[in-house]
Amino acid sequence: MQKFRFVLQPVLQKRKMAYEQISRNLAITQQELQTEFQKLTDLQDRNTQLRSDLKYRRQHQGFKAAEWTTYAGYLQHLDQKVQSQILIIEDKEKQVENIRQEMQKARAEYEVMIKMREKAQAEHRQQFLKEEQAFLDDLPKSNRTSISM
Repeated sequence: MQKFRFVLQPVLQKRKMAYEQISRNLAITQQELQTEFQKLTDLQDRNTQLRSDLKYRRQHQGFKAAEWTTYAGYLQHLDQKVQSQILIIEDKEKQVENIRQEMQKARAEYEVMIKMREKAQAEHRQQFLKEEQAFLDDLPKSNRTSISM
């Protein structure tokens, strides 16, 4: 009997590599998303700290209008950066979701190929058992023929 050979093995390997590559891309994109969240947290912390410092300073020390203008401009700049960072995060979340869907599709295609291979192996095994049984059934006949001669 011949050894089992899955004729679609190259396709199976290609789908496996595609699935693994998409999995790596998902991990990288999720890490990038976490980095963007950390940037947002840092910006929000900086904004909160600055507002707290301003409140303390206004209550205890006071400050001039020119200083207030500078702080107000910087606070506005921070608010804009926070909003910009939120948009970046939303885009990155969409990327993660798209890659996740792509990965699910690739996994389904890979699993289909695995099932096809398993089915082909089972059929090959069944054929082997059938041939083996036919051989064993013929064995006593051939023994009787050689004894008669």
